[in-house]
Amino acid sequence: MPVLERSLRYLFVPIILAFIGIAVIQQLTATWQGWLPRFDDLPYYLLSLSAVLALQFKCGRISYLSLLLLLYYHLSQTEPLSSFDRDQVFLTGTLIITFFAISKDRNPISIHFFKVLLGICACFALAFIWKAGAEGLSSFNMTQLPSTLNLIASLYLPIGISCIVISIYTVWHATGTNSTIALTQFIWLFNYYLPNDMSFAILLSMLAAAYLFSMLFALYDLAYKDELTGLASRRALNTMALSLNKHYCVAMVDIDHFKSFNDTYGHDVGDQVLRLVAKKLSKVKGGGQVFRYGGEEFTIVFESKNIERVLPHLEEIRQKIGQYNIVLRDQGRKGKSKLDRNRKQKPNQTVNITISIGVAEQRGETSFEKTLKRADEALYKAKNNGRNCVFA
Repeated sequence: MPVLERSLRYLFVPIILAFIGIAVIQQLTATWQGWLPRFDDLPYYLLSLSAVLALQFKCGRISYLSLLLLLYYHLSQTEPLSSFDRDQVFLTGTLIITFFAISKDRNPISIHFFKVLLGICACFALAFIWKAGAEGLSSFNMTQLPSTLNLIASLYLPIGISCIVISIYTVWHATGTNSTIALTQFIWLFNYYLPNDMSFAILLSMLAAAYLFSMLFALYDLAYKDELTGLASRRALNTMALSLNKHYCVAMVDIDHFKSFNDTYGHDVGDQVLRLVAKKLSKVKGGGQVFRYGGEEFTIVFESKNIERVLPHLEEIRQKIGQYNIVLRDQGRKGKSKLDRNRKQKPNQTVNITISIGVAEQRGETSFEKTLKRADEALYKAKNNGRNCVFA
């Protein structure tokens, strides 16, 4: 996925949607203010629910953030936070969010809990040291200090660095969880700089809803997407079959001699081949929807298409995969020194893979499985016909 697309999908779109939501709620000020007594309790329920679900799904970062925000909201409601420096609390929260943004998801109920606890304590200590240093600098005449020290004495430098780190990490490690953590930073900043523009209860409720939606999407991907190739899984194929009309084509695709290829080059290279074929198949023309059926087999469904219209697209994708050169890198390259890697060596070996395709058109069968079975029979005919061909 291109960097721009990742940026739009995982960083900017969630923030823009949150901003639109805030703007809409602001336009309905009279309405939500009438519900404010009820909204005050809503974060307790939503954040507790997101913490429990995140714990169940092993989403450690969301679970920790939900609990910490819940604790912060409770303390802000009971007003014990008034004795603390507001800037220091804000900086501590920013550092904690950044810490979770660059961390990996671990099971909260494990030895990693103590590592997380140590990281949170480090964020508290760093915020205290920074604020103490800033207060020391502010005791001087600020007009006589260099502009760099003026910047250090303010919160803009650590907050700016935090925003840059979270943005870069969210784009390069594009996941729904990282996206919601970036949204957490946005809500945290919004509440600090514009505290009177929106109730903190509403902001936290929006954020908790985002946590819940991100976990639902993750659960959907777990159920309906193949983890290795990123394609829709066999379960998704079975679900989609229930909504098909009475006119469609089904193609079964198999990588030729994949077992021997796997035995020769290893499973790591085999996995790379599966991902490559999946990526090429996903670009098939004619409106085909691609699924990983299992192992080295894939299924393509063309809705409202007959065989005459489908065959050229299948033949085109077969040729593209067969003509693609796969470069096999030296598996021991990482263990070699830089000097050894820079020495003149033999060029990396290139190999080609081919696929066989069997296709069947729906002919009024009573079930999708029967059409799929005829496509599978056509696939075996393609293999018996010499492989690397399309058979109908």
